[in-house]
Amino acid sequence: MMRLFRSVLTAVIGILGFATLRMKIVTATLLVLGLTLAGNLSAGPAATQKASVFPGQSLGGIALGPNGLVELKKLGKPYRIDSGMSQTHQVWKWFKPGGRFDTFFVHTVNNGATDAQPPDGVTIDLIRTTATRFKTADGIAAGSTLEQIRKGFPEVAPVDGTPTILDDVKRGIAFEFSDAPTNQSICIAVMVHPPGQSNLATQQQVAEVLENGNTD
Repeated sequence: MMRLFRSVLTAVIGILGFATLRMKIVTATLLVLGLTLAGNLSAGPAATQKASVFPGQSLGGIALGPNGLVELKKLGKPYRIDSGMSQTHQVWKWFKPGGRFDTFFVHTVNNGATDAQPPDGVTIDLIRTTATRFKTADGIAAGSTLEQIRKGFPEVAPVDGTPTILDDVKRGIAFEFSDAPTNQSICIAVMVHPPGQSNLATQQQVAEVLENGNTD
């Protein structure tokens, strides 16, 4: 009788132990899924998770050039879009804790207006962001000081008529500041554009698209 009791007791303990283990596994799995979902919601489209800025080429995994329609699909629907004569200004808005947000701005020109190929496509000739996670190979990003920027891009120079933006036209990268910067001023936005072409957008221009642009 005692042997039977011990056998039953051992079996019950085994079952309870297995159930507890299964519960721990389920709880851990749900926690991981929850954290992943929260990260995706706060960080914006998955395509822009790449923390990379390549002057004259791309920003956040979105490339400059005439294949703009393919690149724009990576970002999904913009928060606001302003369409003009053969061009668009598009803004994505990514919310952060505390009611703050980052912006990702793209300017396009219809290929038909510039004889680019494919003729029914669009060319991305400017990408601008305030997100600090997008960095150059030297770690330069929105949030860097002018002193840090000059170490990586010694040829940046103030843009005529827009002293808050310093542009390295030859390499295809520009940096915006809240005011005419000093060495310790903080960069508020990074832009990439084709080398040799000074295509730029200011904080005010992006704000105008956010306020007056359409949702489709």
